Amino acid sequence: MKRFSVLLIVLCCGLNLCDNVSCVAGEPLFTFLNDFNDAHCPRDPYEERIETDRHDFTQSTVTVGRGVFQIESGYTFFYKDHSEEIETSHVLPEMLLRYGISENIEVRTRTDYIWRFNDEADDVDGAEDQQFALKLQMTEQQSLIPESALEIRISVPTGGKAWNTERVQFGLDYIYGWELNEDFWLYGSTGFAESALGDFSFLPEEPSGDRFVIVTQSAAIGIDLTEQSTMYAEFFGIFSKNLEGEPTVGVFNIGIDYYLSNNFVLDIRSGVGLTPDSDDFFVGVGGGYRF
Repeated sequence: MKRFSVLLIVLCCGLNLCDNVSCVAGEPLFTFLNDFNDAHCPRDPYEERIETDRHDFTQSTVTVGRGVFQIESGYTFFYKDHSEEIETSHVLPEMLLRYGISENIEVRTRTDYIWRFNDEADDVDGAEDQQFALKLQMTEQQSLIPESALEIRISVPTGGKAWNTERVQFGLDYIYGWELNEDFWLYGSTGFAESALGDFSFLPEEPSGDRFVIVTQSAAIGIDLTEQSTMYAEFFGIFSKNLEGEPTVGVFNIGIDYYLSNNFVLDIRSGVGLTPDSDDFFVGVGGGYRF
């Protein structure tokens, strides 16, 4: 009888009859290992709403799914008034390309171009160093164990003169979250990066001159507003080590996502700085599409 039950589970997985039989026999703790587990029923990502990573600091805890290509893009305006020196920045296209090489593993790359204007210094513009990453969906939510993912990132020195660090940088980001009920989520992330992976807001005047590390922490809540819209509120902090002045950034921001379909979402967000080293405020718009 036991052998018959196991055989039934395997057959159902092979036939995609997961709605009728729970394919959980032998599932490993880390979900990315399910790609090598014959008893695991793959999910259909197109039955779920698209989840993007570009709009808030805390990324999604899920990958895009096997064979799914997802494109995310947007624009953000930053404003800072520090010691009577006004600085504004414009960031485009905030392009994030994601492709699922398996159900729980995706590859991704990010591209940004920045225009910075300062009333007391020269204006600068240029591309940031290109970022590449591997994202692994790690665990599913089980009681106190969160749904989680790990992003392993590098940046390569392809950026313009203003932001080029002239070396490969490495970073990690661990993202975790709990669904508290059907309409409410709690999630966060913890990470670090060498030389901020070339992030323009942290780089010194000579980007290749200083070697430093940043540590990041975020906490956010999300809630469904309607069947087509969600809202989030988020705090995040960025703490530097070995950078001149060791600036600390703290931000509170909110955003709204509006789903035109399961595969297409638009977003708007705005935030304010909580520390002297932060931008006074920022506002951004964008969206994501998958196919």
